[in-house]
Amino acid sequence: MTKMIDPAAAPIGRRQPSRRRNKGFRETHALLIDTAVRLMSEKGTEALSLSEVAREAGVNRTTVYYHFDSREALLSAVREWSADQLSAAFAPSDTAENRTRFITRFVIEQPEVIALWTEEFLTPGRAAERYPHWDGLVQGLHAQLQASRDTMEIDAEAFATFLLTWAMIGPRVYRNSVRPDLSLEETVDRLSRTQIAMLRMIGVTPGR
Repeated sequence: MTKMIDPAAAPIGRRQPSRRRNKGFRETHALLIDTAVRLMSEKGTEALSLSEVAREAGVNRTTVYYHFDSREALLSAVREWSADQLSAAFAPSDTAENRTRFITRFVIEQPEVIALWTEEFLTPGRAAERYPHWDGLVQGLHAQLQASRDTMEIDAEAFATFLLTWAMIGPRVYRNSVRPDLSLEETVDRLSRTQIAMLRMIGVTPGR
């Protein structure tokens, strides 16, 4: 993902961008990512192009290239955005039920984005380098698992892998192949309640 321009890094003598300009940059950056996510959901990842993002976002192509110098740079930004969304499932800012419902709904409603993120996660390399919340997730699970003799032998990294696999793939399998007759709300409710109950059986609260 291309980085935002740091005003402090501008050459001496060049007029520094105003705060208003920086705000405008951030807003446009977010708009382009949101537009890309929407287009991916509507038409698929393969159909995504910088020119179409520019047209749908109502900006010129020069503006898009100012933020993303290639299609791959835009896709990298979408991957990072999706990782931030997924991390909400393990953040302690809300209840376990609400976090689980959020991530389940997100996975079902954004299949193209999840496929992109999953592909990135399956590529050889350390998970922590692509998913900034990985180490925190593993450490939190380790502390909870070590708190009981019944779960002390469970490997925290392996368990975290199972959790993320469930979070990314489970909802889509259930929605598409197991109970396609259910509404989205019923699907989210059943999956969320089941996951929370299973975790509580072994004394684990996601995101604690």
